[in-house]
Amino acid sequence: MSTITFWSPFAGTGSTSSALIGAYAMALQYRTRILLVNTGPVGSSTEAALPPKEIEDTGSVFTFEEGGWDAVERLHISGSLNKHNLRDYTKPLLNDRLDLLTGRINRLERSTEEHMETLKRLLHVANEYYDLVLLDADRAGTCDQVLLDQADYVVVNLNQNMRDLEYFFEKIRPESMSDQKLHIVLNKYDPHSRATITNIRRRFRYKGSISVLPYTTGFLDAFNRRDAAEYLQLEGLSNNKDIRKGSFAASMAELARLIMDGAGMRTVLKRLERGA
Repeated sequence: MSTITFWSPFAGTGSTSSALIGAYAMALQYRTRILLVNTGPVGSSTEAALPPKEIEDTGSVFTFEEGGWDAVERLHISGSLNKHNLRDYTKPLLNDRLDLLTGRINRLERSTEEHMETLKRLLHVANEYYDLVLLDADRAGTCDQVLLDQADYVVVNLNQNMRDLEYFFEKIRPESMSDQKLHIVLNKYDPHSRATITNIRRRFRYKGSISVLPYTTGFLDAFNRRDAAEYLQLEGLSNNKDIRKGSFAASMAELARLIMDGAGMRTVLKRLERGA
């Protein structure tokens, strides 16, 4: 129903982390089916935070993959890709809530144009089955502009670097994203910095949607251990009464709510009641 691209104009700003966090937060908090897509090479991006694949790299440029991008591409070429079989080629992260389409192995096998045609067909089919399709714009993967062009909503990942903020708000946004529906996430947020949300809004006269994800040692360690999935499930299922304002769990919930609102999804989906 909606395609959301997680993207950043700058390297190292946590775009992959926020895609993974947003995916789990929405899947845990809302009655929805989500497909998270790694648009980069297999094993990169969000896959790097999850348990390693059973099929290891054989060292060959061309290998045969039974799931992920390569399988979807073969189905598309054969004309057999549809909403009924797409899910068979994804990996379930949360049962009936969140699936992952892993990245490409055979990067040299198809041209850029062929890859773009596969992406368009994938999004068409995925939006017939899933409520939300989340694209993680891996910098080593599909061209950023292609992913932005396909998005109904963009989650822009920034940090508190004032030079980067100036470049985004004064050049990128007015020149190329003025008509784009977007949400801004400030990753690794330090509440003691002078670059607070309030000051950023005032400095750049920004009245749109914005939230933060605080720097959290526990999530960083879980990411490095490839244990991010369990960590996010524990944080995402925290009892609302015990969530401290400004905490990682509170920021997860706020990110999910703002993205769902921005994408227009909360008007059609009901929020899960804890324990229901």
